[in-house]
Amino acid sequence: MRIVLFIVQLLIITNCSFSQKRNHNETTKDQSADSATIISIEPDTLETNQISIASWNLKRFGNTKLNDHARMSILLDILKQYDIIAIQEVMDVTVTLPQKLVDSLNVDGLNYNFVASNRVGRGTSKEQYLFVYNDDKVDAFLDSSGYGIEPMDEFAREPFYCMFKAGEFDFYLMTIHTDPDDVEIEIPALKVAFDSLQNANSENDIILLGDFNACSPGSEIDGYIEMTSLEVIQNIYFAIEGETNTRGGKSYDNIIFQSSYTSEFVNSGINVFEAEYNLTNDEAFGVSDHLPVWAIFNIDNDDD
Repeated sequence: MRIVLFIVQLLIITNCSFSQKRNHNETTKDQSADSATIISIEPDTLETNQISIASWNLKRFGNTKLNDHARMSILLDILKQYDIIAIQEVMDVTVTLPQKLVDSLNVDGLNYNFVASNRVGRGTSKEQYLFVYNDDKVDAFLDSSGYGIEPMDEFAREPFYCMFKAGEFDFYLMTIHTDPDDVEIEIPALKVAFDSLQNANSENDIILLGDFNACSPGSEIDGYIEMTSLEVIQNIYFAIEGETNTRGGKSYDNIIFQSSYTSEFVNSGINVFEAEYNLTNDEAFGVSDHLPVWAIFNIDNDDD
């Protein structure tokens, strides 16, 4: 297993407030509350009864970046480390980029597939959400996909969800890229969308992941706001603690779920890929201004 470790990042994470995190996760085993760390997980290092789920804002990902061999080589290598990746900020008016991305991933015989949203956003600046997944390990239920409820048009880019199953673990992923200018409206609205999806079906495992432009409650690392409106969800757990932007100093991205339902959770972390690929900070920023965040889940427990 390749390990990516930034001393500065580690010191910051060590100083973060983990007491808040433990309070959210009192119903789960103690080691889960302290499991977030900065490492990079490759699929072949997972146990056979586990999957890796990641989220990554790819910073205006379009054909310019797709055709840049140096940046794409790194980007593809990172994506291959995970079984499912929620991707934000795909910007391509032809909507052909998702297939091109998956074709690039599968050049060496892999079997990735994708679920894509429509282009969402207000005005002329629109983007797609993608769920890219390893079709050999994960099933996607395309008929289950949709958009989070927004009674008052709260979202600049409404959250996108789809149901997946790996082994005995079935779950919804709901991803979002909030608008920094409206984050104080969108995070409370996200709770409504979360509750609505959960109440509309019998599947309680709903994992929120994406670029929230907000930090977990009690975090010492800044986001635009703290996600206190999500904190009221029973047994809610914020899996990511630490800086998630490439330049450092901000915590925007997270993976969030109810520990009482998603008991399959094992550990989580942030992929600080700059050191792993021997990049300057500017070069890493050219790949993305966000770092991938990830979590590991067991798939051999039938909790339904």
